[in-house]
Amino acid sequence: MKLRHFSIWLLVAFLPACAPATLWAAFGEDIEKPKPEFTREDGDWVARFVPRGKSNAIRVRFQLDGGQIREAAAMEFAPAEQPDVDNKNFRSDFFKVRADVPTGGEAALSLSSDYFTSATELWGPQTTGGAQWGSMGAVTADRADLVKMLTVTIKDGGPLDADGQADGRILVIFGPRDSFWGYALGTLFIRFFGIFLVLAILMMGMNFSGWVFRRIDRGKETSPASGVGAVDHTEAIVAETAGVSAETAAAIAVALHLHATGSAAVNTPQSPQQSASPWSLDGRARLMGDRLPVFDRLKRK
Repeated sequence: MKLRHFSIWLLVAFLPACAPATLWAAFGEDIEKPKPEFTREDGDWVARFVPRGKSNAIRVRFQLDGGQIREAAAMEFAPAEQPDVDNKNFRSDFFKVRADVPTGGEAALSLSSDYFTSATELWGPQTTGGAQWGSMGAVTADRADLVKMLTVTIKDGGPLDADGQADGRILVIFGPRDSFWGYALGTLFIRFFGIFLVLAILMMGMNFSGWVFRRIDRGKETSPASGVGAVDHTEAIVAETAGVSAETAAAIAVALHLHATGSAAVNTPQSPQQSASPWSLDGRARLMGDRLPVFDRLKRK
């Protein structure tokens, strides 16, 4: 018994070591962290990645009006560097854009994607060094195919320029922000009432199909053609019965009775008390004598 308990405890001790790496990553590494891939399309930068809480990839297009984007990349933060920034609210993660603009000039940075909503905001550091984050005051505009465009104005050397210098180059660090609890509660609301909606549709379909089958069975039970035929057949029997007189019916009954009793009398076996006549006994003896030579196998004489 002690050996069995020891084996069980040993197995329990080794189970955590056999757990998949993704299970351990859930307690440490952010396994849902988007990993964007950037490409150039028609002079714009396009990022393709899978955001948090989604299973398929999305596309985000970066455009700059009043300058030229030199680089667009994902921004990495250590948890201790931005303790007030919750990654769950930034499902699209963080980006950094380097661009060339006129010295001391302004440029309009735009991000467009069908993943954005009217509640999506662009958040970034409000002061040089990124100590405090807040809304960048982006303007949301609707585009074709349900695409939302977020536009923010960046001034070279201004508060949204991360390098803080008016040198003709701007560095913008930001992230599209969506409320995590709004997303979670909205998804829960849709799924909760979606289940009841599906069940209500199924119930209506079942009730309708039951009504159809009841109508079909009811039509089979009472058919107009079968009802008319039954009435006509009954009337014919009544008419034939009314044409037979009482004397004829009595004669038929007597004939049936005699037929039944006569056949019973014929089939009744002969009483054992009745004796055979001498003539019949002599005939039987002669018959047996004639048959004996045929069946006499031992040739008795």
